Amino acid sequence: MESELEGKLRRLGFSFYEAKAYSSLLVLCSATMKEISEKSGIPYQKVYEIITSLEAKGLVRVIEGKPKRVKLIDPSISLKVYRDKIVNELDEIINYVISLHEKSKISEVDRSIHVKGRRTVIKLVKQFAERSKKMKVVYDKIPEWLMKILKQYNGDLFVITSKNIDLPGKKVDNITSRFIIFDDSLLVTFNGDDEIVIDSCKGCVIQAKEHFDLLTSKSE
Repeated sequence: MESELEGKLRRLGFSFYEAKAYSSLLVLCSATMKEISEKSGIPYQKVYEIITSLEAKGLVRVIEGKPKRVKLIDPSISLKVYRDKIVNELDEIINYVISLHEKSKISEVDRSIHVKGRRTVIKLVKQFAERSKKMKVVYDKIPEWLMKILKQYNGDLFVITSKNIDLPGKKVDNITSRFIIFDDSLLVTFNGDDEIVIDSCKGCVIQAKEHFDLLTSKSE
């Protein structure tokens, strides 16, 4: 059965047996391994391992002799040092996680390319279409140059637009989105007719696919 003190020590990161051993030493102050075992109920063969762990935490000191004795280090000092150690370790872990997150955000940004210029936009979209096996298109009013590319496309094509067109797809009223998903792995978003954003990040593509599926469902 765990005492209230042992429960509080567990919350500080003590193991079950560490809490029992430390609680016993708070009463005994100094004791042999056998005395700690008898007082705490910890199996004797495990006491050495537990005391070694508490010593590594800076909470007790082992005094050599026959038999060895374990002395409690003043809790008003040792527990504060132990607390500071935990806080420092937490800070290190938090900083590490934050740095990984920042690197992840940077890599996501690096996967986005902004392209301006009508001629360049047309050339890139045409190249992507020629290399892809599947295209999912959402475009409210498809410009002539894009319509030409779509009509020449030989792969799996599905177009969602607000106009009736002679292409496989659906007509959806009042759409404002403009994007193409190539092979479910590359997203091209249109900002007008002369500017696009090319994204290869998985999250961006998934979000666009979900929007595409929503529009497809809405049109039925």
